Amino acid sequence: MQADIVSIGDELTSGQTINRNAAWLGEQLQLLGIRVRRHLTAGDSLDEIVRLLQWTHKDCDVLLISGGLGPTDDDLTREALATAMQDKLVADDAAMSEIEAFFARLNRAMPMVNRVQALRPASARCISNPNGTAPGIAAKWGNCHAFAMPGVPREMQAMFLQAVAPVLAQMSSGSVLRIAKINTFGMGESTLGEKIKDLMRRNTNPAVGTTVHDGIVSVRIYWRGKPEEAAAGIEAVSRDIRSRLGDLIFSMGDEPMEAVVVRLLRERQQTVATAESCTGGLLSELLTNISGASACFPGGWVTYSNALKMQELNIDARILDIDGAVSRETAAAMASAARQKAHSDWALSITGIAGPEGGSPEKPVGLVFIGLAGADGVEVRRFQFPGVRGQIRLRAAQMAMTILRLKLLRQQFEAVIPS
Repeated sequence: MQADIVSIGDELTSGQTINRNAAWLGEQLQLLGIRVRRHLTAGDSLDEIVRLLQWTHKDCDVLLISGGLGPTDDDLTREALATAMQDKLVADDAAMSEIEAFFARLNRAMPMVNRVQALRPASARCISNPNGTAPGIAAKWGNCHAFAMPGVPREMQAMFLQAVAPVLAQMSSGSVLRIAKINTFGMGESTLGEKIKDLMRRNTNPAVGTTVHDGIVSVRIYWRGKPEEAAAGIEAVSRDIRSRLGDLIFSMGDEPMEAVVVRLLRERQQTVATAESCTGGLLSELLTNISGASACFPGGWVTYSNALKMQELNIDARILDIDGAVSRETAAAMASAARQKAHSDWALSITGIAGPEGGSPEKPVGLVFIGLAGADGVEVRRFQFPGVRGQIRLRAAQMAMTILRLKLLRQQFEAVIPS
């Protein structure tokens, strides 16, 4: 089966809104074993939408449309679909009742303009929307099964999973696509690729590939076949990859690194404090993004200036004068002071030059020192991170968490990530 995804809205064609709906729908269709041929976008023009729908429906099995089902004059999907199908719009009594009930739950009177949302092509049916006022539309259009859904992501996703995906699953051949993701940090994509080069085959089952996002290299395993065979097939390849990459791997699926660190700390009933300079609190933000972080993160310091390093962390002025704020000595002093002041088991410190200004031949942009203080003393690592300011800051925070993660696992940093 083949599918096209059509997105409607001037905000999409103008670039003001990133089209995340199409990406999400594409992923869901792949999981159902349905091949996505095209992502298409039209602005809020009735003629353009009609022409696009008439053109694309002729040679696809499934047509997913998102957006344009609101109550305002620029919401044109209902009319465009009916016009393209050479059908007339009719009011759907059940849909109208659901819209009225939605406003009743809010103790609000329904504006008359919302009545238009209960219209559908006469040969189509409405799809319930318990999360909003815009019902979806399902239509059989020649050999094409068309589904129009709201553009609001929360409403669209719920409608697709509850009402559209089950229909498509029955229509598909029974072959599904399953994807497993193994996340690593600390080794470049090309170097990591050499370790699994013989597994990275295309047009095979399973297929293995790599992707990079924000310095994290993810290995993806793609398995296409019967659902009952997918788990065993993916696990066999995953086991091989895990044995080769070892502790470079920090998680599976969508679990972020900060969640792993918080989980490890909580399992050990230990705490970590932070002292940040060039990352400006980014490390603390990542940790506190995770629910339950209060059990293992008492707090931290953002000491951007030398004055505040001395005032808040009692850094000796001679260290700052002789060695500089970006130095092994300052990183060690920051971590040690943070651990002592927070009464924590561990403390991480980060000081560096994120750029684009402030670098020198001796201390170039991207130079970062990361300290980890524990009961056995303080360790400091020196790194030279590539990229622009935001990338350097993020990679510094990620590396700090990696150092702590490996320490909690009692792994030697050099054995996993050469510094």
